[in-house]
Amino acid sequence: MMIAIVRAMALTLMRDRGALLMTFVLPPVLFVLFAAVFAGTGGEASSIKVAAAQATDAPAARMLLDALARAPDVHLTPVAPEEVAKRVADGSADVGLIVRADVSAASDKPPLVIITDAGRNVAAALLAARIQRLFTEDLPGLAMRRVAGQIEVLVGPFSAEQKARLDDSVARAPELVAQGGADLMERQPLASRRAEPGVSYYAGAIAMLFLLFAAVQGAASLVDERRSGVFDRIVMSRGGVLALVGGKLCFLILQGLALAAVLFAVAQVVYGVHVIQHLGTVTLVAAAASAAAAGIALPLAAMARTRHQAQTLSTFAVLLLSAVGGSMVPRFLMPDWLQKLGILTPTAWGIEAFQGALWRGEGIGDLALALAVLLAYGAVGAGFTLWLIRRQVRLA
Repeated sequence: MMIAIVRAMALTLMRDRGALLMTFVLPPVLFVLFAAVFAGTGGEASSIKVAAAQATDAPAARMLLDALARAPDVHLTPVAPEEVAKRVADGSADVGLIVRADVSAASDKPPLVIITDAGRNVAAALLAARIQRLFTEDLPGLAMRRVAGQIEVLVGPFSAEQKARLDDSVARAPELVAQGGADLMERQPLASRRAEPGVSYYAGAIAMLFLLFAAVQGAASLVDERRSGVFDRIVMSRGGVLALVGGKLCFLILQGLALAAVLFAVAQVVYGVHVIQHLGTVTLVAAAASAAAAGIALPLAAMARTRHQAQTLSTFAVLLLSAVGGSMVPRFLMPDWLQKLGILTPTAWGIEAFQGALWRGEGIGDLALALAVLLAYGAVGAGFTLWLIRRQVRLA
């Protein structure tokens, strides 16, 4: 009897193409993508965008920037010193670097200034680690000369013999230098962001994740209505399929706004995120993001035959979009190819829009592109759902 049950269940699985897809195809695909996302955070496959400026004519400064530009995990963009902070503020660079003094000589202040955004402190840490690595592995002579200069300031000038020995040691630096190095970097947060709590950077990521989860749960009612017969009565009533899809779209948008209101209220009260100051823009972004989430959820529910199938497919889609789009790991830590792939997801555009409204204080004009993309996801998804349901009604 047990063998018969196993055989019957195996035949049922083999006949269900959706179940076969979700059992044997989707898990390895999801594994490959998640592996790429989290492996990239180690720095081997990903690269950070650095806006760098040279404010000194010292040859050592040029050597350092050239070496940094050759690093595989750094995308260096030379700019004027006054442009560094602007690039970091508008998000076109993950972190900024200003070489303001000779890195091989003693000085009364750090020769390197790292301009940081509190929401991307990890990028500043990665850049600092890369610079230290350059000094100890690729440019050890600069580190030795800097330490020697600091000692000379403390104890007086070196003798001719000592200088000769120093020059010989610098020539043999790769085999003599010890790991580590003198402090030569200073971090400066963006002046415009010092009053902003760092957690506001992540509010948009969490909002997009749960907007998607809430939308797929709400859209799953379409499957229940189809099985209970309510679907047929709505389709035959005044308004028909258009009223069905439009009503569900409106509900999911209102549900998303309510969810966002609760989430951002907690962010305001508990962490001091400046939501009230940007309430109008945040509300508009939340509405557009909710529409985009509905545009993903409704077609999935329309394609599913059972609620279980809808939940499985929707969970896969939410995890995939959230991972690639940046809800789980910031996109700038991902491999370059995955960053480009993430642009195709509504999650990435939603996070960018929330960051623009909450973190950078941008207005509707600055967010027009992101809002248009999110609304386009909602419109296309609703239109596709309308076509799917009408096709199902004709075939029934």
